[in-house]
Order: sequence, then C-alpha cells, then structure tokens
Amino acid sequence: MNGFRRFVAVTVMVILSGTIASADENVGGLFDIGISGRGEGLGGGYSALVDDESAAFYNPAALGWYEGFGLSSIFARGFGGIAYGSVGFAVPYLGIDLLFLDSGPISVGEGTFSYASQGIVASIGIPLGSVGFGVRWRYLHISSPFTGSGWSIDPALLVVTDAVRVAILYEGVVSSPIEYDTGGIDQWDSSLRIGLALTLSPAPDVLWNAAFEASGLFSSASSLSGGIEAWIGGLGARVGYDGEGPTFGLSIRFNALQIDWAYATRGDLGDSHRVSLSLRF
Repeated sequence: MNGFRRFVAVTVMVILSGTIASADENVGGLFDIGISGRGEGLGGGYSALVDDESAAFYNPAALGWYEGFGLSSIFARGFGGIAYGSVGFAVPYLGIDLLFLDSGPISVGEGTFSYASQGIVASIGIPLGSVGFGVRWRYLHISSPFTGSGWSIDPALLVVTDAVRVAILYEGVVSSPIEYDTGGIDQWDSSLRIGLALTLSPAPDVLWNAAFEASGLFSSASSLSGGIEAWIGGLGARVGYDGEGPTFGLSIRFNALQIDWAYATRGDLGDSHRVSLSLRF
C-alpha cells in the first residue's frame, strides 16, 4: 500500500463511515457500494437475479434480455454530509451508469480533509440462446485529496432458465492502474464473482426469488451475500445479508415507475437507508 492508500484508508475508515471506508479498502471500491435499492435490499448478491436497468452495473450479460428504455438513479446523504449517488440508463444490449462520492470537508487537526471520486460504468450484453455474454468497463477518477484515474474491463456470463440463473463476473481481468499526480500507482484487484438465483411463481402475479453470491474469490477480500424476496403484483419485500449485517427492502411498482428502498444495519457505524428510482418506457 503506497502513501496515498495508507493515508486515505486510515483517515477515512476512522473518521468517516463504513460507506466511504468500503470505497477505499481496494482500488475501485466506489463500485462496491451499489446503485440499486432492490439489489442492496438483497444484500448486494444481485449479479444472477438482476433484470432491470442496473444490469450494466451488476452483470452486463443480463443486458441481452433487457427490453425497452429505462432510467435509474439513487442518492444518499448522511454521516455528517457524505454524499453518494448515481444516474444511469439502459436499452437492449447497452447500459451506462455515472457514480459519485463526496465526503465534504472533514476536520483533521488544524486543517480539513476530503475524499471525492467519480466513476463511469459502460456495459454491453449479447444473448446466445439461454446464455448471455457481457463486458463491463469501469473508469475511476479520484479528485480529492489527490488526483488519479484508471480503468478496468470485466467480462461476464449469465445462464438463464425458467427457474435458475447462474452468473459469473471476472473483475479486473484487464486494467490500467490508478496513477496519481503525486507519482503513486495502485493496481486494480482481480477477483471472481459467482451468483445463483432461483425463481418460483406459485400463482399469477406472485413471485418468489432467492439470490446468492460469492464475491472477491481468489482475492484477499472474499465474502458471501444473498437474500430472498417476494412480489405480489406491484409490491415487493425482501431480506438479505451483505457480508456484514442484515439488509431489508421494499418496492412499489407502477406502470412506468418503480421505487426501491433498502435498509442496512451496522452495529459499529449506524444504519443506512437508500432509495432508488427507475423509469421504464
């Protein structure tokens, strides 16, 4: 860990919150926070089940089955002014998301410290029968306290059947390291993410889903997450575990609008709420 990583990791983890800390535990950690209230309510184990606008973020291979045109957004503020959010859109075979995170000024001794980063996710997905193939490009720009940027290419696969979906996402298979204006360099972590989803529809307008995911495989930060959800018409409810604590969520879906709320418990850092909006045409 170079001087930048050490400074940011220690300062952010101690002074800020778990949300920011997770964004600095590894290069590209901004992309571990999540952009979907539904996905986060399921504990973040969403790579196999994802079937909406957030497919560009969670599994690009799912874009091969996406229909129509959709917009999505999420914004959260807390822990003394920390702001995180994203906006994105998806069409068949293509999706793009823009993310940002800003801690605002934090007092450190006689001065102040701030952390800010921005990200872009651009993905494509193509189905071949019951198997979808996708590629995700992630670009990370850090604007404070130092400046740096780099990118990563992540191939993905999704197998879809009536009741079972299996996902594989290889993160960081090809990448350009984060190069800072101070001369420091950070490499992207390379790891494997494997997801499994099960779907049952016992009655019309009733849907049960279970999603599980193992992430960070072949790296030093592996974890297990997952959850279950139930839909009755346009109302959904879910519970999950994100590797650190329980998560919960609710959804309401109208003709074109879907609102997803997620709640994550943290014994040491407090609880968090997130609300995401999706528009589909």
